[in-house]
Amino acid sequence: MQFIIVDNDPRAADSVAGFIRSAYPQAIIHQLRGTEQNIIEECDVADLVVMDMQLLNESGPELCARLRRTNGRTPVLGMTCFPKAYYDKQFRAAGGQGLAHKEELSKLLTMVKLLLRGGAEPGYLPPEAAQRAVLERDARAEATGDEDRLNTLTPTERTVYRLMSEYGNDPSRIAEQLGVKPSTVRTHIRAIRCKLNLPTTKDLMRLLLRRRKR
Repeated sequence: MQFIIVDNDPRAADSVAGFIRSAYPQAIIHQLRGTEQNIIEECDVADLVVMDMQLLNESGPELCARLRRTNGRTPVLGMTCFPKAYYDKQFRAAGGQGLAHKEELSKLLTMVKLLLRGGAEPGYLPPEAAQRAVLERDARAEATGDEDRLNTLTPTERTVYRLMSEYGNDPSRIAEQLGVKPSTVRTHIRAIRCKLNLPTTKDLMRLLLRRRKR
């Protein structure tokens, strides 16, 4: 069994490691500071990650969300020296499975046991469900951003954009509908890509396909 403790305070990490080792003497326990370049890969192979909420480069919730976007298996237990309410909402939204106070380490092993069995603290979701929730939230945020950028299009560009959803990347057919030259349609498509911050027309077509599925 492998545990990862992410904490930029070595003494706090040692204390947590000692509690875990008392119940799981054969476990492999790695301590990370939260600044490692490959931290997501390190955490990805663990059976449980214990993560402090205050790290150097990013917060615990931010790091947990990054892990959860690619990992729906490893449970993450948050630790904080602040009142739990300070981070509770953020950490739940980030895909964590529970949050413990650093001065209540007596409860740590109970939570570790619960999470290793696939459970989660009341109000939190198990890893797989938490990953789905994080990805769905990301998709909603992306959709909102798309709408904001679409509002910057001119009426003609919006018409070209709509016709692309019908005819695809076919400037000639779109030009027929508008009564203009295909080169004019290509100019509009370039302007649309620029305003939507899309490097290629293929990226624009992927956006259209994604919106069509919603």
